[in-house]
Formats: sequence, structure tokens, C-alpha cells
Amino acid sequence: MTASDPGPPIRSHSRTDRWLALLLGILCLLVYNANGRGIGSADSYGARFLPFALWRNHTVVLDPVLPIAAQGRRVGELPGRHNAPGAWRYRPYWILQTPRGHAVSMYPIAVPILVAPLYAPAVWYLNAKGWDNWRLDWVARIMEKLAASVVASLSVALMYLLLRRRASVRMALLLAAVYAFGTGTWVIGSQALWQHGMTELLLVGMLLAVTGTCTARMALLAGVLSGLIACNRPPDSLLAAAVGLYGLLWAGRRIPWLVGGALIPVGFLFAYNLAIVGHWAGGYGLIAYKDFFTFNPLEGALGLLFSPARGLFFYSPFLLFIPLFATRIWRERDSRFLSVSLAVAVVLLVAVYARVDWTQGYCWGARYLTSAAPALLWMLPPVLRSFSRVGRWAFAASCLPAVALQAIGAFWYAGASDALLFGNNPSHLAMGAMWNLRNLPAWVELRHAPVTPETFTVARGSIDVAATIEGAPLEAADGRDLHLRGWALINGKTPAELLIMLDGEFVSASGEFFARPDVVRALDTPFASGWRARLPARQLDPGEHVLAAFARATAGGEAFYLAETSFHIPPKEFPDPHIPDEPPSSARTLAESAKKAAQRIAARQDPLGYWLTAFTKQASYRPQGQELNTYLNALMIDILAPIADEAALGGNVSRARKFLTSQIEDNGLVRYHGRPDAPTIGTLGCAITPDADDTALVWRVAPAEDRRTLPHALATLRAYRTQTGLYRTWLSPPDRYQCLDPGSDPNPADAAIQMHIFLLLAQEDPPAARALCQSLASRLGDDSLFVYYRNAPIVPILRQADLRKAGCAMDLPSALWEHVAPGQSEWVAAARLLRQRTVTPAAPPDPIDWNRVLTVLAKDDFARMRYYPPLLYHNDLTATVNRFYWSEDVGYALWLRLYFENARISRKKGRP
Repeated sequence: MTASDPGPPIRSHSRTDRWLALLLGILCLLVYNANGRGIGSADSYGARFLPFALWRNHTVVLDPVLPIAAQGRRVGELPGRHNAPGAWRYRPYWILQTPRGHAVSMYPIAVPILVAPLYAPAVWYLNAKGWDNWRLDWVARIMEKLAASVVASLSVALMYLLLRRRASVRMALLLAAVYAFGTGTWVIGSQALWQHGMTELLLVGMLLAVTGTCTARMALLAGVLSGLIACNRPPDSLLAAAVGLYGLLWAGRRIPWLVGGALIPVGFLFAYNLAIVGHWAGGYGLIAYKDFFTFNPLEGALGLLFSPARGLFFYSPFLLFIPLFATRIWRERDSRFLSVSLAVAVVLLVAVYARVDWTQGYCWGARYLTSAAPALLWMLPPVLRSFSRVGRWAFAASCLPAVALQAIGAFWYAGASDALLFGNNPSHLAMGAMWNLRNLPAWVELRHAPVTPETFTVARGSIDVAATIEGAPLEAADGRDLHLRGWALINGKTPAELLIMLDGEFVSASGEFFARPDVVRALDTPFASGWRARLPARQLDPGEHVLAAFARATAGGEAFYLAETSFHIPPKEFPDPHIPDEPPSSARTLAESAKKAAQRIAARQDPLGYWLTAFTKQASYRPQGQELNTYLNALMIDILAPIADEAALGGNVSRARKFLTSQIEDNGLVRYHGRPDAPTIGTLGCAITPDADDTALVWRVAPAEDRRTLPHALATLRAYRTQTGLYRTWLSPPDRYQCLDPGSDPNPADAAIQMHIFLLLAQEDPPAARALCQSLASRLGDDSLFVYYRNAPIVPILRQADLRKAGCAMDLPSALWEHVAPGQSEWVAAARLLRQRTVTPAAPPDPIDWNRVLTVLAKDDFARMRYYPPLLYHNDLTATVNRFYWSEDVGYALWLRLYFENARISRKKGRP
């Protein structure tokens, strides 16, 4: 037997091996908890709190624990935040709202499900003491740290047993210890419920199974572990596939057990993704990762492996022995296939992560590659066996800095290095900072004292009073300062600092506390606990806002959740534009407003060419969310195209046309939310049934160069024509509807939709257009024909002019003006002015009327756009779910159109 030929692998372990593995696991559990705190991020909040929902409510959604899991934030966008840079910071990005209205973790749920059994004592305690939010938050923090450390310690114990398959007791102990304390297993795997720690445990377990004797039970276990790895963290599927490939040779005739075992967790995951989340890819599928894999792969690979801030070989330099002595690993015949498979998987994993933002967020060390640590450690025994004494001392020396760096992370890392690396920099600047030795995380963190243990810290408090300075209730706040008051205690003592979060952003901090006799009596504590805070509310938009209070035990330490409350600011009232109480603005002022309006339209357009639409549940503008639809973008083109050059928006209109053209499917039809395979499906829309309205709109304003699919689209439209000559909305039988909530008529023939279809037919099929005009004119007096515009007449008013130009003049029913939503009268006035300008250009209205409307709409920096934007349409009011759709962008576009049309009138009349 030679150094490079160790003989057959060990198939079973002695009692000594099992005892050593147990002792090693216990030692790791003690060391991992010695720092007395957790080290994680909001990424792990879902895994922290979901086990409680599983135990208490028997559900895999976060709805029952949402207030505490969101940590003072609200799922979805908040007023005034949806267009702000870095808006994701103001909402709980780790929680997503599904199309079915549930709150779910953005990340796969394998971790919280697998650690849920460990939570049984905690659930028993909460059942006995009460499920108060402060107590749940406290217990959840403790359980996350304990569960993570148990998972990591178990992976170390199993790693020792795995290494004994091919190494001596001494070498296996050494490498298992290096794995425990010289890799991300310590600061990443054991400190919080990241996905990486669970992958390590599952991967070690799978390797242990496939390197032992193959039985049906072991093949099934290996398969289940393989499937769990893929379900836990999708990129780690590469590691599971590498071991699984070897497993196919190992399993032999028991391959069905291996494959069947893998399909069990995968099947459950797909069932959860489809039934609960509403997307086959789960939470990841609800996020549009259009820029995720767009980074330079060479720079990414170098950063992942060698950068001082995030490099794998910088934090674990002993792993360099693997590529340097790869030939010695190759020589070991018994494990060659498995080692090569794992090596290829690790290389592919680096290649995948190299294409993304490899800075890896707020963390310590090489987080992304922590999952690969078991595969890399598996390769080291043949390298060490081939070394002389000098080589082994060199290897041991390379392990010391790895352990030292992990120890610094465990006891000193407090985020100061991340603040220096990232700050407010975009990703490409942060990447450069990762290579600067002056930003070395270990050096930065060692400048301050070790972090105070906080695992068992108890934070309690409340927000007792929330009012304006004048004393009015918070619900009546209309721009005055907010006056807050409450109490807070940390471990029964005065906190070091109180923090106030408004709409997901920390906006105030205070270290001043005063005595609260009521708290002293209730909790029997002599420490000062009362606090006050004053916040400016002048810049708050109307709608719901969220206030949350947090406290710190030490300055700069972890912020512990205390309590939250919400309040509502009502919309601002504006004068009716028909009342002459606003003097017209000067030409110069209106020109400045026009420039500002054009700039905002351009800034709010996505680089792909689309604008988003806001929606609410009531006919008042308090947005619950945003969506992407083809309808709004076609309307924007219609309004802006005649003035695009004058407004310097020609490029924006062209991009919008290009986007709409790309939404035409192979059958020529168009869907309201765009193509069903678009990356925005699941986040900004759903795979809805094709419809006549958007098909007609897109083919008219943004037709495809290849018109071969248009005849099929026109034929489909004809197939859904009613006996009265009108066209139905949905181009599918009801039993094949997707993402729809039909009203009393599951497929109505709306009047405005007929207008859009007519405009297309006037270009492509004039006889059919004339027939539709006659049918619509005969029934236009029936206001029930306006299914989607009963309370929103702006679009039908604008279409009157388009119809007249195309040879189909008709008047709208007067009843349409009787149901205008609050705040919409000025937009109706603007639409009627534009209609009149087009219909009777020879007799334009008095320019003073135009100027007055322009002035009212542009007043206070277009404040009306934020409070009362145009209501474009609504869903069928007889449906079970109410939806009203609004657009500030259409408001700016209408204002610009009105402005430039007015300018043309003035030029013709010789006015300045």
C-alpha cells in the first residue's frame, strides 16, 4: 500500500468513531454558541418565524406571524415609495405577496420545515406563557441561533464520519475541525438559518450514504437528501447532481429507489410553489431578475475566489491545496469519479455565481460558496497523505489564518465592514471596494470591542400616543409634525437607544428616557423607560403609513422590535377647474412645468420601454400595488405620439412601441399583462387570457413588421362577435379562462373596447369597421354597455375624437357624466378640451379656459398627480373583487398634450 493508494474505503464505523463524532458535535455546539448572539440578516427571517406558523396554525404561509416577521414593515409598496431609488429597502423584501393574497417567504421553505421539530419546546413555552409579539420575537431569535448551531454541529459530526471513509482518525479529526472552524460553517452556517448551513448538512449526509454499502434504504435516503438539496437552494442542485451521478453507479439495480427518493421532496416543493405561491419557481418566480445574470464572469470568479473581502481562498487558504495538488486527488482510483464530479460541480457553481453580484450582501466571508465546503473537504485526504512532514506543517499553517478569520467574524463582526464596503454605492463600486486591503473586514471589525452577547436579550415596549403636535389624532394628520410617545425596556433596564421606523425606513433615534410610573408599577422595575419622539410629516403622501419602534441594548448593537402602529393621511382637496379662483399661469411658468412633466414621464419609464399602472380596491387613490399591462402603454403612445417631438419624448414613444410589439404572440393575440413567459409574470401581472381590447390596441399603435399573424388575430376577433354585431372581451371560452374574475356577464362587450376594435378595423377591414360603427351607434345610449368605464369616462371621451376622424361620429350618453369618481372632474375637463380641439379645430375654445385647466393641474409641482391622478378604468363592478386602475404617467401625458395643443392654438392666433 502506497501513500497514494490507501486501500479500500471504510464502509462502517467503529464505536470509537461514533463517540468521537458525538463529542466533536457537542464541542462545536458549545463553540458556535459561545459568542452569545446570532449573525444573520433579514434573508433568514422567513426561516426564523415560519416554524411557529407550522406548529400553531398548521400552515406554510407567513400570514399568522406576518406582523412580527415583517419587523415593522408592510408587504407591498408604501405611499410615495414605489418610484423611489432603492424602494426595496422600505418593504420586507424577504416576504412576498402571492397573487392569491398570501404572504410567503421569498426563499424556499426547506430550512424552516426541516428545523421545525427543534421548535417544539419553544412552542410549548409560548402556549404556556402567551404569544405576545415581544415574547414571540425573543423566542424566535433564540431558536434561530440554536437551530442553526445544531444543524452546523451535526454536519461537522457527520463530516468526521465521512472523512473516516478515506482517512485515519487523526487526519479525519483535523479536517473535520478545519471544516468546523476554518470555513463559513462557523460564521454563516451556525449563526443564522441561512440556506447554506442546511445544504452542508444535507450534502454531507448524502456523501456519507453513497460512500457506504448500498441498500434499498440507503439508496432511498440518498435520493431524498439529493432532492432536499435542490429544494433548499436551487444553485446547489449542481452539488446534488454531482453526488447523484456517482450515486447512479453506486446504486446499481436500486436506482429506482434513488430516483424515487429524489422526486419526493421535489414533488412536494412543486406542489407548494403552484398551490400556495402561484408560480412553479416559488418565491423566486415572483421576482423579476432581469439584471441578475449580467455581471462580468471573469471579474466575478476572481472576486469569489481571491478578493480580500469575499474570496474563498482568502478566508480558507488551506483550500488552495486542492487546485495546486489536483493530480494527487486524481490518482486515488476508488474515489476518482466522485471527486472529479464534485470538482466539476464546484467549478460550475463558481461560474454561476460569477455572473451575479458576487459581493454577496451583508455577511462575513465567502457566503455563496459555503455550501461547497463539504465537497472541498472530501478532496483533501489524498493530498495530505502524499505530503511529507514539512508539507503537513505547511497545511496546518494555512489553517490557522482561516480559523482566526472565522473567530473574528464570530466575536467581532458587527457590520462596520459592510458599511464601509457598500455604503450607498452601486454594485460596481462596491465590487471595487472588495479588493481594497484598507477595507479588509477583519481589520475594520477589530477596531472596536467584541460584540456584546445578545441572544437572550428581552425587548419590551409600546407606542402609546401617536398624535400631531396640535393634539389631533394621528388619523387626521395633514402635514403637521407627528408627536409620538411610548416606553421601552431591554432586559428590564433602560435601553441604550430608541429608534423609530417610518414606512420601513429608520428616521429618528433617541437616547433620552424618563420615568414612567405606570411601567414601574406594572413591571416592578425602577429604570427609566419612557420616550418621546417628534417626526416631520409635511412630506408624507396620502394613504396608509406604518410606524414601528425598536430599541438597542448597546450603542450600534442589534435593533430589537418593540411595537408598531399605522395611521392614515387623507387625500388633499383641490378646487374644481371650472371655478375661476385660480389665475392662469404665465407662458414661462407653463413652459417650465411642461419640461418637468416630460422629464418625469421619461424617468418613470422602465428601460424596457413600459410604464406601470397603480391599482386600488376603492374609487379613491390609495395604491395597493402596481402592475404592468399593455393597455396603459398603448394609451400613452396614443396620447404622446402627436406631440412626441415637441416634448422631446420621441425616443420614449419608440421604446414603448418596441415593447408593445414584442408582446404580440405567435397567434397574433395580445394579453393584458403581456406574454405569459415574460419575466414580470408573477410579480407585475399574471398569465391572463388574451383579449380583444389589447390585441386591437397593440396592432394599431405598434404593429409587428411581420404581419402574417394579423389575419389570425382578426379571425379570432370575428369568432367572438355577438349577434348584435359587437365584439366580446375575452378571446377564449370560459372554461379556459386564466387569471380572471368575471362579473355577471363572463364575457361582456364593453363600449370602449368596441371603439378600440373599430379603430383597428378602420385600418385593416373597412367594411367590418362600418358594420361595427352602426352596431355601436345603435346601442351607445345604453350606459350599461360601459362595463369597465362606468365611473371612468376619460378614455371614452378621448376616443370620440379618434372615432370621428376615422369616420364614425357618435355622442356618449349623458349618464356617463353622473358617476365620475371624486377628484376626476378636472381630468374629464382636460379630456373634453382635447376632444373639442380635434373635433372642431376651426373653432377652438377660449385659451383662458385652457390656461386655467393647465394651471390647476400643474399647481404645487403637479401635486394633483400624486393625490388624484386619472382614473382610467375599473374591473367589472359585478365581479367579486373590486379593482380601480390609475396612472400618474397618463396625467402628465394628458397635461403635455393639452399644453402643446394650446400652444398651437396660440401660434395660429398670433398670441405669445
